[in-house]
Amino acid sequence: MKRTINYILLGLAFWFLLFLGWEWWRSYPKVRLTPISFPESIAARLDSLIAQRLPENLIPGIAVGIIKNEKVTYLKAFGYQNLKTKDSLTLQSLIPVASVSKLFTALTLANYAVEKGISIDTSFNSILPGNQRLSSDFEHISLADLLNHTSGLTDQSSIRTLFSSRENRKLSNLPKLLKVPNLENKGVHYADVNFDLIGFLLAAVEGKTFEEVTRDRTLLPSAMKKSGFVMEWPVDPPSASGYQQTFLWKRLEARTLKFERFPSPSSSLVVTAEELSKALLHLSRENMGIFGDELEWLKNGKSTPAGFQKIKIDSSDFIGHFGEQGGFSSLVIYSSELDLAVFLISNARDKSDFRRTMAEEILKIIVP
Repeated sequence: MKRTINYILLGLAFWFLLFLGWEWWRSYPKVRLTPISFPESIAARLDSLIAQRLPENLIPGIAVGIIKNEKVTYLKAFGYQNLKTKDSLTLQSLIPVASVSKLFTALTLANYAVEKGISIDTSFNSILPGNQRLSSDFEHISLADLLNHTSGLTDQSSIRTLFSSRENRKLSNLPKLLKVPNLENKGVHYADVNFDLIGFLLAAVEGKTFEEVTRDRTLLPSAMKKSGFVMEWPVDPPSASGYQQTFLWKRLEARTLKFERFPSPSSSLVVTAEELSKALLHLSRENMGIFGDELEWLKNGKSTPAGFQKIKIDSSDFIGHFGEQGGFSSLVIYSSELDLAVFLISNARDKSDFRRTMAEEILKIIVP
């Protein structure tokens, strides 16, 4: 009996060592960039800061944009978009922004609603074409409820989603998978399905695919020609690969990105840093930008537009969104009071909250 236990323990030790070796073999060493010495200008100080933070936080690549006084004052990419090929991350590299996608879905809905004269408090079910309306269980869910995650809807479990067929995960088949909303508990319950349902609604009323609706109503007007909601990842080059830290070693391993929907209005937007800076330039202008009417509709008399998050960075209040999924992470924030906007998009999973930390450090450099 004792000998059997010893064999089992030796077997487990063998497999554990094999796992460690396998993880080491498949992973990549730290990304090492040489920091700029003794920087004096604001741009040089930002370059030095970001170059130092990449190896410290195990970030393969990151793009940073700053809009101040209605101008793009800083826009650079650092590191690699692919550690295997050693391709550099550029301002034209396509990067998924995860939940930041929700901002553009919200703006697209607002654009449609403003054009049609629809209130944010309108029941989404009443807008759907008659043959696509859902049951009476969904009748009391308004557009505002979906935007603010107060619909009573919840996401499927991750395990169930993993084993769902590709056909079931198509956005057009979303109604078949919806749970009955808990209308007695309509407090804030963050769920991607709210924005996926907005995407389903827009495709249904426009008679187009969701990708086409967002492209025509929001992305192209803001000069985002290469960006868009995708069905697959990766797409044709130049698309970045996502990474996360290994289980034990201070190294990086590639991570697969899988979308819950095809496409996903809540998370499948991919952008270039160059184009995101153009969109954020308009957002930071608020009423003076091309999204002025849409933002007013989303605000509905409040300070924060529905679908956007209120985010405090370095004691200042911003509006925007965090995003993280499948080895990618992002942060988009703007403040009309400071006349300032900042974004960070990266092909690294953020396990150390580097987005918030770097944003705080950036603000200390650029805000007097």
